[in-house]
Amino acid sequence: MAKIEIKSSPEELERVATFLANNNIKFNVVKDYGNHSLDDIDKYEHLMNKYAASIS
Repeated sequence: MAKIEIKSSPEELERVATFLANNNIKFNVVKDYGNHSLDDIDKYEHLMNKYAASIS
């Protein structure tokens, strides 16, 4: 297994996740337990749910 860490906003993470999904690349979006605003936490939760089907 290899890991890529995206250190940016939820929007940037969504761009990367969309690219991976569109190219049939299996991936996980996981919690990082970082210090995020409540709004960002909601966005990350949405991404984890949206891309749950892409989990390898």
